Amino acid sequence: MENFTKKISEIIVGTTSKDLTPTSIEKARQLFLDGIAVAVAGSIKEEPPSILAAHIKSKGAKEISSVIGFGFKTHPVDAAYINGGSMHVLDYEPMWSPANHAISTNLPAILSLSETLDFNGLEAATALVKGTETQGWIRQGSGDYDAKSIKNHPPGLVGPLSSCVAAGHVLGFDAETQRHAFGIAASRCGALNANAGTMVKMTHCGIGVSMGLDAAMLASNGFTANPDIFECEKGYVAMYMPKFDYEGMLKFGPPFRLVDPGYSIKMFPSQFGTHFVITAALEARKQIDDISKIKEINLTTPGMEYVNRPAPHQGLAGKFSFQYTTCAALLDGEVVIDTFEDERRFAPDMEAMLKKVTLTQDPDRPGRFEEEVVDLEVVLEDGTKIVTRCDGPKGSWHGEPLEPGAHEAKVRMCLDCRLNERDRERIIELGNNLEQLENKDLREVMAIASKPKS
Repeated sequence: MENFTKKISEIIVGTTSKDLTPTSIEKARQLFLDGIAVAVAGSIKEEPPSILAAHIKSKGAKEISSVIGFGFKTHPVDAAYINGGSMHVLDYEPMWSPANHAISTNLPAILSLSETLDFNGLEAATALVKGTETQGWIRQGSGDYDAKSIKNHPPGLVGPLSSCVAAGHVLGFDAETQRHAFGIAASRCGALNANAGTMVKMTHCGIGVSMGLDAAMLASNGFTANPDIFECEKGYVAMYMPKFDYEGMLKFGPPFRLVDPGYSIKMFPSQFGTHFVITAALEARKQIDDISKIKEINLTTPGMEYVNRPAPHQGLAGKFSFQYTTCAALLDGEVVIDTFEDERRFAPDMEAMLKKVTLTQDPDRPGRFEEEVVDLEVVLEDGTKIVTRCDGPKGSWHGEPLEPGAHEAKVRMCLDCRLNERDRERIIELGNNLEQLENKDLREVMAIASKPKS
């Protein structure tokens, strides 16, 4: 489409806090709190953020923006890099439709800039809404929805573009500056799905958000790029999404994609496809008096090879295993952060249970989360068969809603990994009033979240 980058940039910069609906503000509050909470937990419960934080700290950058969980400040771009990684490392942040991780690739840019610029909570919420809106329409426009066909890890492919929008909002971009920010950010895109289940995966989100922030900061200082990067020859669309729906993305705006189709709050810290088998397994467990009597576990799922891991090589890889997450749910009656520690992965009862699993991947079942269906059959030693099915975990777009208080319990559990009760409740109080916060309040959130565990 001719002049597409110009058109979408004009729509984006023309979208202001006045366009936010009450529902979109409510959703932004929830996403803000979820992102802060899972970053606090991720910074202490997983090793990769510590390695990355030490690496960044060794650079000795000027102390400007806070690093969640580690008690130091660094350049805004590097702070966003670490915070984005911590926000994603547990695989506990919300899932989007089409599949993507839009909080770790937007919120850290806003948080970094809140300590360098004077903007309030309403503008922070607007920036978050605009960033997630950008990612949602690019993912929708790509036509690349099915797990069987996705070649790049989506947040690495769209994160820099959305992050430069979120940052651009609080930097006060005009349309021309936004065009150049897009051009810069587009050259920083890319991530390989082959690294799912490794330390590298969290950096897809950390790098994505930091590169978008870097692009925005460069553009704000007059750095230029191809201003027609979406539609030009050998540009972003030609490289990654040759069937892109330009007209669709021009629908950018209210009611916003964080409202419709919305997102799924993750209640288990693992790849979203595994939430279906976890839900089915937890339901089956209610019907089993003695777990030791399980003889066979038969799973039928869509063809998602990257979560077909019968014997994950470490606990982290278990987050991407239909087999492991099913066994964990059956054995423990829960799937929590510690489920994916190596100690649990290689426990004798887990090793024995994994050997009982048979996985059948049905090629006729769609590999898109919105259409995913899994069936579980547990056969006991006496021949009894327990059969369950899941076509949408609680809290997903088409599943049952979460029980009242469930998300708040998740937030508190995550914050408790590092913070005392007073600090935990203060972050929750501030997050629940996001649109009313002043800049000093945003900085207080970061000051609390960045505290190392005492």
